[in-house]
Amino acid sequence: MGESAIADAPNGRERLLMATEVALRAGREVRVAEICKEAKVSAALIYKYFDDREDLIAEGYGRIYRGLVAEDLAGMADFPTDPAELRIAIRDQARQIFRRDRDDIRWARLEALSHARINPGVARRIEKIRLQLVEEFANVLMAYKGAVFTRDEAATMSVIALGLVLGVTAMSYQELSDEKRDSLAEMWSTMMMATLAEFAK
Repeated sequence: MGESAIADAPNGRERLLMATEVALRAGREVRVAEICKEAKVSAALIYKYFDDREDLIAEGYGRIYRGLVAEDLAGMADFPTDPAELRIAIRDQARQIFRRDRDDIRWARLEALSHARINPGVARRIEKIRLQLVEEFANVLMAYKGAVFTRDEAATMSVIALGLVLGVTAMSYQELSDEKRDSLAEMWSTMMMATLAEFAK
């Protein structure tokens, strides 16, 4: 996300949030003056759209978390229905999530979660977003052409899928070899297929 993208945002609130996301992803301290300069808005606008600086930071972390999780789960609705092909698709999706070149992205998510522990505003936003994502992904699963489960089971699958994302986050800074990453992807696909088989009974 560069300066041109921020400048093209439709309104001041969006520009402020985009500039905040850039700072948070880069690990920089969020300074109101710098954020306003990058967003090309006056400092007074922050207090029009947000309660205070902490509110702006909480909203920024919430958006980062939502975007990263949604990215991880993208494409799952188009998985094949044949069991053998489905297992391969699930495994390959897990491999994509475990990719070594995404470790820096997982760091941004880990930062968001760590701030949720010390900032009630961040915690509330991330919990709200987490529940929304569970619901949205359950909707995707119910629309999946190979769906053989109830709404409650779809919600359970959604929680499990989100659990993979959080598990990867927790492990991302261990020195995982490529072989270990592949092994974890295989374990994930085995678990998901077993869950689907249980629902199909």
